[in-house]
This record gives sequence, structure tokens and C-alpha cells, in this order.
Amino acid sequence: MEKESVLAAGGRMPEPAETQLPKGFSASYIIGRLFNRVGIVVKSTIIALVIFFMEVARLPAAFKKGNASGFFKRYMQATGFVLGGESLMARMMYNSKHPREVQLQLLRRVISDNAETKYGKTHGFDKITSVEKYRNSVPVNGYNDLEPYIDEHLKGGADVLVRGKPCYYATTSGSTGRPKFIPVTRTMEKEAHEGSARLWSYTLYKNEPRAYSGNIIVIVSPAVEGYTEAKVPYGSISGQYIKNLNENIRSKYTIPYELYEVKDYEARYYCMLLLGIADEDTSMLSSTNPSTLSLLAEKGEQFKDAILADIRAGSLAASCNVNDEIRALVNAKLKPNPERADYLKSCYENDPEGMLRPIHYWKKLVVIACWTGGNSKVFLNRMKKWYGDVQIKDLGYLASEIRGSVPLNINSSEGMLTIDENFFEFVKEGTNPHHNDNYLMVDQLEVGERYRLYFTNRGGLYRYDINDIVEVKGFVNGVPTIDFVQKGKGVTNITGEKIYEQQMLGVVEKASRNQNLHVLYFQAQARIEESRYDLFCEFEGDNVTEDQLQSFLGDVEIFMKETNLEYRTKRDSLRLAPFQLHVLGENSFEKFRKWRVANGVREAQIKNVPLSDDISLTEPLEIKKTYALA
Repeated sequence: MEKESVLAAGGRMPEPAETQLPKGFSASYIIGRLFNRVGIVVKSTIIALVIFFMEVARLPAAFKKGNASGFFKRYMQATGFVLGGESLMARMMYNSKHPREVQLQLLRRVISDNAETKYGKTHGFDKITSVEKYRNSVPVNGYNDLEPYIDEHLKGGADVLVRGKPCYYATTSGSTGRPKFIPVTRTMEKEAHEGSARLWSYTLYKNEPRAYSGNIIVIVSPAVEGYTEAKVPYGSISGQYIKNLNENIRSKYTIPYELYEVKDYEARYYCMLLLGIADEDTSMLSSTNPSTLSLLAEKGEQFKDAILADIRAGSLAASCNVNDEIRALVNAKLKPNPERADYLKSCYENDPEGMLRPIHYWKKLVVIACWTGGNSKVFLNRMKKWYGDVQIKDLGYLASEIRGSVPLNINSSEGMLTIDENFFEFVKEGTNPHHNDNYLMVDQLEVGERYRLYFTNRGGLYRYDINDIVEVKGFVNGVPTIDFVQKGKGVTNITGEKIYEQQMLGVVEKASRNQNLHVLYFQAQARIEESRYDLFCEFEGDNVTEDQLQSFLGDVEIFMKETNLEYRTKRDSLRLAPFQLHVLGENSFEKFRKWRVANGVREAQIKNVPLSDDISLTEPLEIKKTYALA
């Protein structure tokens, strides 16, 4: 099958005035959808027949290999994957021609379903009949605004934010240091999480069918990391996504799910690499963050001799820090393979730098699936020396709180908004978000403009401000395709840790108090290229000792891990390097102020910048000495 582009042409739609929430879809929408479904049935019948004859053609070879007995199962899995994907794709494309109606219907259902909840009663859901009334009745919310309601759910309360109780919580770092617990309902799990994951998988199949020709290595965090007081599971949304994929895809996973739960990251990476490198039939590699894929390749080089010894022997070394159950699981997937060990040894011996790289052990790799938007480009460039110029399929605008887009094309970071899962609102960058008149719907956006994104979903996030800036890259019929640009103000992000100004201020204050130091001025910088944070500090007095400064730096590292669970995870998994401390000379803020004025900033507008990823802001600062953790 040839590669197929599924991105349709389009432009900005005329701006409709209709904002009333209808009681049902229009007759024209329903009739059109019926014809659309008839088309799907006809197309699905043809596809099922084609797949059947393709599988029949493979039977003689299957008999020779002794695995013909799996014919019916393979046929059903392949047919289910393709037919399910075609159905989801057809619905998305049909809805893209009716974005306003689909969005209004979704908002009506969310409000109606949750009208009898505590939040719904407080905000008069039963009286909301239009988008304007919704905006006037429901304020823009951050997590802190919804946290009291979520806490009631966490303790077992029902009908608080959502009708009934959430069935799962996706965890991520919060601005106050306590993790965010993002509610997930059964409807969300089925329609948003499972549906979107399968749709994404099918778009990849349409783009590049060879991606599924071999085995798949997926790297995620555990879907279940613990349980609430009410015995409801919580954990990583990425782990949850892979559990919801089609069985035909899951059967191709090289890494057993249990490996994601190994606490020792060195042992976890080692086992993943051992199984991955032993398997020469890998066609796809997936991890949300490209920094993880660079780290994986670096670890492969670091462990190469031990891994090749284990491949040769066909068993996991006794020195690897895993329990007996994991050891048995890994060993069951291995067999002695001295030929592969010898081949890989010759690869790195003939490498110009003497390195073992993924381009050596994954010769059949077709696609890498990961984020490519925002600052991911830095890590993508770093990956090239390991993986070469492999095709990349972006995972879309994806966070613990939202599955916001589905990319339709390969080697492109833009994705089509998920209008049947989230009710979206946008405020143009530079426009006042405190005026409801400045909020736009999906069909009112313009190509090339940047917007702050807000959304309402079926998990109790109402008019939720995720603090993200996106850019509109194009349209599919009436639905924008977007690309993530950056986080909004007051937060930095290198590899998913999302550190907030409040967190940095609190950590520095706590560390300075702990070491009996007085910080006169500081800046914290996210150093994306170096994958670490640098802290620039001016301290009061001349009698600050070396031990105090080293201990202060150690405390900053410890307290940030305590404050931000994602930072702790990224440090423990080696995706971030530890803080560095740069001690500054006297009058640092005055030097910073003069430099800003000289560069055209009005004096009245100058303020301290405690956290940034703009390294140019440190240009006027005088560094006396730099400290790193041992």
C-alpha cells in the first residue's frame, strides 16, 4: 500500500452567530450522518474481503512455519483494527464539516449530564442554554479552583464535579507541589482515551503501513501508581493509553507491561534495552518525550558489553537488580543468540566513534512516535546521531488533562482538534482573557495566529486553563489543525516536568532558610540543550562558606524533588541533570534593571524574572563561581 496523506485542504470558515445549545442534532446533520454510515458499511465490506484474501494468500507460508492455526485470530484482529479505524476516521471527517454543531451538542451533553452535581448546581447548569450563558455562569478555572471538588471525589464522594464517581485519576505535577489528580470518567476512558488512541494508530497505518510490519517498543510510565482513599487507581495517562490500543497492536509489543513497574530505573532501562536489542524485527519505537529516546540510546551504548553478553547467553545477568518474577519474564523472551551478539559487536567496532547505536540494532525501524512540537526539536536534533533520519509521527497535543489533537500526517507536528471530545475556547495571544467577548470557538480561528487554549471535557474540567499557547497551522474542512508552541507565563518545561514560578520561589526560600542564608536576588533558567536547570543567586554578606553553598544547592535539588513529582521522576529516570548554582556578584538586580532599560524596556515595566527559559536574561549578570552536585 502506498503512503497516504489524510490532511484535507481547507480555510477559515465564515463566522456563525449560532451559540444556542440545541436539544439535538439538526435533521440535515442526522441525514448526512446516515448516508455517511452507509458508505462506511460498503467500504468496510470491501476492506474485510481484501484482508481475508490477503490472509488466505499467506496460508501456504504459514503452514510451512507451523502457525497456520492462528489464521482466524489474525484475520479478526487485522479486520477489527482497519474497520474500527475507518469508522473513527469517517466520523471525524464528517464532523469536521459541522464543527459548530458538534461543539454545541458536546457542551449541551456535558452540562445536562452534570446538572445535578455539586458544581453544576452551584453554577446553575440547569439554566444554561447558550455559550454566552455558560461563560457568564462558569468562570475560567485552573486546577486550584477545582481542587476542593476533586478532593471530595478522591475521598469517595459522588456527584461532585461529575455525575457519579471518576473511575481513574491521571496524575501530573501541580503548581503548589501537591500532584494534580485529573478525573477520568468511564465515558472519557471509552470515547476520548480509547477512541483517540485507536484513531491515532490508524492514521499512522494510513501514512506508513510498514510501521506495523514488525514489533513495537513502547516506553511509558505505569498506568497504576497507587490508589486513592476510595480505592480508585491513579497513575500515568500514557500507560493508560497503551492498554486501550487494539489487540493486534498490543500483541506486537516487545516490552512486557510489568517492566514499566520496575522501580530501579537503571535496571528498567537495562531490561528494556536487552529485549529491544535482542529483537532485530523492530519497526516502531514510541515514547512521549524524545529526550527519553536519546537517553535510551545513550544507555544502550553504556551497557553494550553487558547486553551483548546476555544476548549471547540468552539470559539476564544475575547482577541486574530485579525480582525473580521480572527475571523469569525477561528470560522467557530470550534465547542464546551468539550470531546476533557477534554482529552487533562488529557494528560498534566499525563505528567511527566506536559506539553501538539504534541504527545498528534496529535496521528495520520505520517510524518513531513522540512529541515534536515546542522545545522537542532540541531533543529531536540530538536523536539523529543515534537513530539517523527516521520518520517521526507526532503523538499530538497530549497531556494528562487532555487529548487535544490527532496528527493526520507523518513528519508533521500539527494535529486536528478533537472537537467531539472537548469543547474548546480560545483567546488570541495578546488579547485580554478577562473579557468573555474575547473567547472564540474553533470555527472562528485564523491560520498563523497564536491562541491561549481553554477546554471543557466530560471529566469535570470546566473552562479549564491549561496555560498553553497553540498556533493554528491550517484547517481540515472547518476544524483547525494546531501545533503546541509553549507553556504560558510562569512555568517552564524541558522534558515534561513543568516547574512553576511558585514552586521555584518556595524551593529557594526553603533552601536558604535551611542553610541560614539570605538570597538578595535570583534567576532560575531552564537550559534545554543541557537538560537541566541553572540557578543564578546573589547572597548577602561576604562570609558565606563553600560548605553552605554546596549544601544550599543540595537542598534546592532535594526540595524540588519533594515539591514537583514530575521533576523527581525525570531526575530519577536520568532525563534531567541536577541543578547547577552560579554565585553572582554584587548589585545583580540593579545590573539587570539597567540592562533591560538599555534594551528598550520601560523602567516601570521591569520586574524580576524568577523562572525562564530565555538564557539571554542572564547576560548582564556577573558570575563569581559555579557549583555542581558531586
